[in-house]
Amino acid sequence: MPGSIRPSSTHRRPAAVGVAGVLTLLAILVCVTACGGSSRTAGATPPPPPNSTAPSTAAAGRLTAAQLPDGTAEKWQTIASPRTLTVTGRTVQVNECVTVHGAVTWQQQAYADSYRTPAEQDVFTFADSTAAHAARLSLAEEMSGCQARSRSLQAKSHVVVDAQVTRTVSTGAGGAWSRQWTGVEGLSAAGPQTDHLYAVQVGNTLAVIHFDQWAPAHPVASGTGADLSLLTAVARQLS
Repeated sequence: MPGSIRPSSTHRRPAAVGVAGVLTLLAILVCVTACGGSSRTAGATPPPPPNSTAPSTAAAGRLTAAQLPDGTAEKWQTIASPRTLTVTGRTVQVNECVTVHGAVTWQQQAYADSYRTPAEQDVFTFADSTAAHAARLSLAEEMSGCQARSRSLQAKSHVVVDAQVTRTVSTGAGGAWSRQWTGVEGLSAAGPQTDHLYAVQVGNTLAVIHFDQWAPAHPVASGTGADLSLLTAVARQLS
């Protein structure tokens, strides 16, 4: 699911309402600064205008729609043009478990596939490689606790507690994770689904790709056999 900006205090955007709500939110989130929209999170300070002089590594680090997982079958299409925000001093919440802090800029590109399910590429740039590396390690640590976090959310929302989070690939530059669970409305849509997340850091850049497969459209979720190839492709793009 799409990420959101929050300042030092915790603010959450309103819950999405089903599939249509998620896709609408995804489009709004990418469009927010270009379309004169309001803040990405309820009560948060509106984000600054897009940075027209974003580092070239952000654009270079993006995979094309066809390069996204299962691109041939999914037929990914961009929802809107990529937007770049200055996020110095802000925290970007990627999903229920992961936040990215310390970035200077955040470039977001959103997609939807032929099943109307979303994907997003987030490319974060940092002041230096040390800060980017720290952010990647923090992301990995947060994902290691994502199963417990997801189950806690399920229990509080009174849905079946069935979250299973697996690290499918680990490399020197990043990793890939799969979460199978009955989603809780908010940053995710409600209902059975498999969420995929990939993170790669090269130099002062951290790329995070994540997409959801909702059970009604994907009775059999995509396999993870190509996860290593995807991480390798992202690392190549960032190099």
